[in-house]
Amino acid sequence: MTTEEESLSPGEEGYSVQRDFWRQAAKSDGFDLENVKRPPGMNGVVIGLIPYYCQLYNRYPYRILVDLFAKVGLHRYNLFKGTSFEVAALIKFNMLQNYMSSFYMTLLAHDPDPAASSLEKTFQVRVDEQDYGTLHITCSIARIKAEVSTETPFIPHFQGGARAYGIFKGELPDWPSDDAFNDGKRFYLVKESEWQSTDWISMYLELVITTTDRSITETRQKTEVLSQLEIVKVAIETANEDVEPPNERLKAKSAHVYITFKGLAEPRAPRRVFENGEHVERQAIVRRVMDHTGYLTLKGKLCGGEYIKKRSLALKSGEESQDCKKQARVG
Repeated sequence: MTTEEESLSPGEEGYSVQRDFWRQAAKSDGFDLENVKRPPGMNGVVIGLIPYYCQLYNRYPYRILVDLFAKVGLHRYNLFKGTSFEVAALIKFNMLQNYMSSFYMTLLAHDPDPAASSLEKTFQVRVDEQDYGTLHITCSIARIKAEVSTETPFIPHFQGGARAYGIFKGELPDWPSDDAFNDGKRFYLVKESEWQSTDWISMYLELVITTTDRSITETRQKTEVLSQLEIVKVAIETANEDVEPPNERLKAKSAHVYITFKGLAEPRAPRRVFENGEHVERQAIVRRVMDHTGYLTLKGKLCGGEYIKKRSLALKSGEESQDCKKQARVG
């Protein structure tokens, strides 16, 4: 310890360590902090980014959600670069101990494309939660580790998102009627073979459910809850209606994704999937916006929940699900 440090009071020394911590964290954009001294906590409050090493310890906080956030990062990279990387293993992550956290993840990924290199690459992914109890996140960093760091000033928790426009601003839409879905210019109805081969659609659905019910955190709960989900129908709405071929709209940077599914009765009662012997059908809406900077923001909500039989009658009469309207506010 230097003479200058020895002369500091405990409070001043703590501030000095905290200042040095964030200065060094900024150099690595919050990712590699193994040799960085963490500031001491006060009154039980942990200061700084908390590291978790997933290769050494099998259990870590919010496991299901963190694993999904890692996939979001590669999804963002694939949309931006036109690649198809998949998560091979989560190595480590740092997170803030906030009500709404930021996650700085380091992971291994590979590209299954036969024309791509078979070597695994190390990625760095940053995801910031923008709201609690609902899907609203922003991925601002998704890069191969060797790539140049961002020039944006380091902020421990980023509150903002991708720049939206037109129908992708403001509140999420209500669930469209069956007649509206028949409008081929407005919606592209995704074929079953397409959603089965497109892993990000099921990822969106799992994100909506796990951010709505954060008690779903462990592998056992994923097996009990998420493995029961069955996608019934998917539709995509984009600003550009004249894309050829139409399925290219799946790659749109900005889109509303409408997912009809079975296996979940209520967002906060995920194990109750039947009512009076009838399987409950629900809907999820996810908005994807990625701007020219590469920022990706996902917002979503669950809606619907009536019995399949009753829902069909309601839609034929032009009525909309009241649950969807009640949950229209997302952040």
